[in-house]
Amino acid sequence: MGSVEILEGEGHYTCESRAGPYVLIVGIVLAAIPFGISLLINIKSKGIPDKFRELDDIMASMTSSFWMLLATLPTVGMIGQTQSNARAYLLAASVLSFVLPLSYNIALTRLQNVTMSTGIARGKAHSLEKERSSIQTKSSTRTSSTSILFSSRDGKAQAQDDPQLLQAAEETAVMGKMFDTMGSTSKAVAMNQDILTLFKVEGDDFSWETGFTLPEVHSLGPKSLEVVVKTLLGSSKLWRKIFHLNFDNEEVKRRCAKCCMDALDIFDRAPAKTQVSDRSVIFPVYSLMSNIAKTMTYVPPNNMSQEEFELTLSENFVKETHYQQYHQCRALALQADFMRKQGRYEDALSVIDVLKTIYNPQLHSRVLMKEYVSDHCTEIVAASTIWLHHYGRNDEALQLCDQVVDRFLPEIQATELCTKLTILTPICRTLAKQRQSSTAKKALELCRTHVSDPAALAGGKAHPVVIVVAPIMMTILRCCSSGGEAYDDLSTDVAYVLSRKDPPHFESGALSRIDVAWSTMCAEACLCLARITGCNSQDVSSALIKEGLKCLEESAKTLKKEDGTIVNSIAHSYYSQILSELENLSAPV
Repeated sequence: MGSVEILEGEGHYTCESRAGPYVLIVGIVLAAIPFGISLLINIKSKGIPDKFRELDDIMASMTSSFWMLLATLPTVGMIGQTQSNARAYLLAASVLSFVLPLSYNIALTRLQNVTMSTGIARGKAHSLEKERSSIQTKSSTRTSSTSILFSSRDGKAQAQDDPQLLQAAEETAVMGKMFDTMGSTSKAVAMNQDILTLFKVEGDDFSWETGFTLPEVHSLGPKSLEVVVKTLLGSSKLWRKIFHLNFDNEEVKRRCAKCCMDALDIFDRAPAKTQVSDRSVIFPVYSLMSNIAKTMTYVPPNNMSQEEFELTLSENFVKETHYQQYHQCRALALQADFMRKQGRYEDALSVIDVLKTIYNPQLHSRVLMKEYVSDHCTEIVAASTIWLHHYGRNDEALQLCDQVVDRFLPEIQATELCTKLTILTPICRTLAKQRQSSTAKKALELCRTHVSDPAALAGGKAHPVVIVVAPIMMTILRCCSSGGEAYDDLSTDVAYVLSRKDPPHFESGALSRIDVAWSTMCAEACLCLARITGCNSQDVSSALIKEGLKCLEESAKTLKKEDGTIVNSIAHSYYSQILSELENLSAPV
């Protein structure tokens, strides 16, 4: 598009605008870029929230652009170069028809939604609260817990939801998810705090320390209750993510646990829970709180002991999941896990017997993996094999090993190496304890096929737990299956065991999942290597025995509390056995 001056007599000029076809083509290409970006955003991907996929609005914008082009381009062709100004303006309108509909249908709408969710909605919530308070003061003489709106059924007031607050919460949740996807965890936490603030009735910002008051809990409608529970659950996950970046941050650890406990308490106290159509909204909270109780230190609410809190937690989870089969399986698995933690192995085995009557790995395993990330049912059934062996029920233990390997293990996807390792570790230990090279070779082949070889192929992409645990497990199994003779990888295994670096959290992690202190497993690897005739070199054998005894010193600290109480009876029995055998091996002949 250009400007041309035409002389028309003395002192008179006419200024006309002209546009060439190349300018039009370039303009159309540049103006079409927003469409391309919009369509790219609408491609299904894990990183972009569904709320940002506006395919309908894009199609509406394309329709508007089409009609605008249909109105302008034929006119441009008809007038040709006879009216250059008109032609230039029509071409400009054609180019702008690509940009303006997108700006109106998507950009402006999204900007309005964000503005509403971050500022306007909170102001509306506070104004509604003031109005509600005045209405309550005039219409009620009692100080009862109330909601934003009420409906009456059988003479009972029921809390109702405010659509404006729910819309504001939804929009803010989208922004929070976007921040989390981009790695801005602290901003995602702040967005969750804004969501929870919407449901405060006192006009104050939500505080992670004080949470909600009882009247505020009673004021929640069923949809609002779901939003609050899900937001607290999401906040707990975010706090845990922050905690994993700095294990010394006690405040973050406390908030991680408190968000879960608050969600459980709110759901238990809220009258609106009877109106919730799908009570499974609370199941992930039970699951996460159970995981926190297993892996982190925390302070139970209401001055409860940890044992009492965990028992109540597991019992309530089982009650909540009645008639919802795979959730019930998960709840029973966690109940058995808490009993294991408290040393009540016989009770845990009884719960597992009930679990096995319900759990069908072909139906439930992958659903549980999708819902809860891990199949805790298979893990706890596999863990029980070592319990049965410990209590002298060896035939049952071997039968259960075969059942898990044949029916349960095939349902775990090949990429889930950490889950497979958790399942196979107690099974391989049970097989190795038979003191037969045939069963040890079977265990070795299981561990190699399902864990060791796939981890080697994955390289550094494998889970850190697999990278550290698999070599120690394979060393023990190679020694047990060798019949006391040297094997090909012996020198490599010796070098690894003597030079390894153990992550600090492995000690307690192994204890909570496979009933053994990690340092005890390392000591057993040292013991097995020292026994092999190929390690009869005095220097190598002495180094292995010394390293094994050093590991057991760490085990002694892990397995006993300061008052001398044994933390885990099965793990302590295993430790005592390895200590006795190492001391006998180190004694002079």
